[in-house]
Amino acid sequence: MTTIYDLARKTGISKSTISRVVSGNGYVSEDKRKIILDAMHEMNYVPNQVAKDLRKKRTNTIGFLVSEYFPFVGDFLNSFTKIAAEHGYSVNVYFTQTADNELKALRLLTTHALDAIFILTRINSWDTISSYAKFGPISTWHRVNRPNIYSNFIDHYPIYLQVLNHLYKSGHKDIGHVLSGLRNANTRARVRAIDDFVTAHPDSNQSFQLFYHTQMKTGEDVAKKWLDNPNHPTTVIFYDDFVAAEFISTLRKNGKKVPEDCLVVGSNNSEIAKIMNIPTIDLCFKNQAHNAFIYLYNELNSAQLPYETQNPHWVDAY
Repeated sequence: MTTIYDLARKTGISKSTISRVVSGNGYVSEDKRKIILDAMHEMNYVPNQVAKDLRKKRTNTIGFLVSEYFPFVGDFLNSFTKIAAEHGYSVNVYFTQTADNELKALRLLTTHALDAIFILTRINSWDTISSYAKFGPISTWHRVNRPNIYSNFIDHYPIYLQVLNHLYKSGHKDIGHVLSGLRNANTRARVRAIDDFVTAHPDSNQSFQLFYHTQMKTGEDVAKKWLDNPNHPTTVIFYDDFVAAEFISTLRKNGKKVPEDCLVVGSNNSEIAKIMNIPTIDLCFKNQAHNAFIYLYNELNSAQLPYETQNPHWVDAY
């Protein structure tokens, strides 16, 4: 087992300075703190929990990591913080923006400045992120296969195929798709559903496919591409309700009618879909937020609180 003495030998930094980083008490320069935290991670150092509990109780604080702000963050965060507050936990939000900032937030687990972490969107590889799970539980709603990271992902393949078949039976054969980046496993699942649907229905047209890594101005950009395309689809499915709403707004500014000129379908069943009366795919994000916290709570408290059922489904509108 790695000790503070081992860390001191590895880093050349005094035991008292290392102790200040471990305990979270006292000043340590940012450069030395980073060296010590990196060594703790590399050498699998875990503070002696018995001794640590005598000096400092748990913070009862969960870190909520997201790479950048987009409108859906607010909906998910609201659900997550609500269930956390019901169980006596606070939530600190970290807009990481860079891989290094994300690592800084993850390192807060090593000194127990955070009890656990939830990841909404990530920057570093899952291999890198999972190496911090030995310091505290980590959960995510992403589709990730790591034994030490809880993933309550929704498989987008069956629900997306179901929606395509529903639209086809309703007479919609010319369907466009606005998707997030292919790095996202859910996007790859949707693409598989599209490919299988085309194989089953060769008379349909699914060629309008756009991929985006951000939500900022995405709906507006899609609308411009749709307007410039003489063979634009009469139905478009979006990976997020906000992007769908921005698309609708831009079309209307250009004299188009929705759903008469284009049926627009969103995803997530967020508040903006209800306000704009957009048909959408309910991907159970409220259940996901609830279950992600419950996992962290159970791990931290050796509890067995039950999880909620996640049942994605179509939500009609118009």
